[in-house]
Amino acid sequence: MPSAPRLIFPFLGPIYRAIAPLTEPLIRVMAGGALAIHGYPILFGDIATSAKFFQSLGFDHAVFWAYTVGATEFFCGLAFALGFLTRLAAGPIIGFLLVAIVSYHWQFGFNWENRGIEYPLFWSIVVFHFLVRGGGAWSLDAWIGREV
Repeated sequence: MPSAPRLIFPFLGPIYRAIAPLTEPLIRVMAGGALAIHGYPILFGDIATSAKFFQSLGFDHAVFWAYTVGATEFFCGLAFALGFLTRLAAGPIIGFLLVAIVSYHWQFGFNWENRGIEYPLFWSIVVFHFLVRGGGAWSLDAWIGREV
């Protein structure tokens, strides 16, 4: 395995080392927080509008799916952001995102500007990272001392 490249500006090394422990928690909090914020109005708002959307995609039992997606986004997003049962929360999030890609976004191609798969694919890869690696040092899982 090759050694780490030397810094062009070595004086930046201490800054990078000081900030490095913050990057994973920031990514986890952003991913989970954004998902929870997205799920809140689905779960606690106008469920009929969400159900109508799922019905338009051909989902049977659209109200059930609206509640399921809202709960997955909100509760798993919160747990993920906090790093609580991180790996357990990551599974349903990835499943939801992959279903969203296949059932809706795929038809629009790749670019997010056209509602394509770019955004849900990116976030599913981010969440997959935490599924494999766990919540990290700055998580409730680490604080509790247990992971799934």
